[in-house]
Amino acid sequence: MIFGHLALSALEHRYLDADLVPVMVAGLAPDLVDKTACQILRATPSGRMWGHTLIGLALSTLLIDLLWGKRAARSWALGYLGHLLGDLNGLLPWFYPFVSYDFKPSPSIWRVLRDFLRNPVRLSGEIALTIWAIVAVWDEAVHIRVSKIQESR
Repeated sequence: MIFGHLALSALEHRYLDADLVPVMVAGLAPDLVDKTACQILRATPSGRMWGHTLIGLALSTLLIDLLWGKRAARSWALGYLGHLLGDLNGLLPWFYPFVSYDFKPSPSIWRVLRDFLRNPVRLSGEIALTIWAIVAVWDEAVHIRVSKIQESR
């Protein structure tokens, strides 16, 4: 769910030195593309299509590189790939449209949320990941503040 994707991006920011904004936005990008196309626009049958492909990763990373440079593109790629790896619990059309996939119709967002909340293993995993990310980013922020205080003395 959304908190898990944001937590993965925050951990990539903390431990892989990814820039915060591109890694966080990219951590949500596949769902922003696919869930919007499926759930809101009703233009696709599945909430995991174009945005959940390696082509989506490659093209969006190339665009970020052209617009904002290599460091932002690296951070974007980390966030995007982190999202895809976080979605390994279901079908990922890695090579769509070059490989045929059986796209089953996506349930409503409310059913997805209800099923998620009724799954204690997934729910506890997401909570633990989110807590880890909060602690890691908080720890980083404290260290930065302490360093600035020491430098000013």
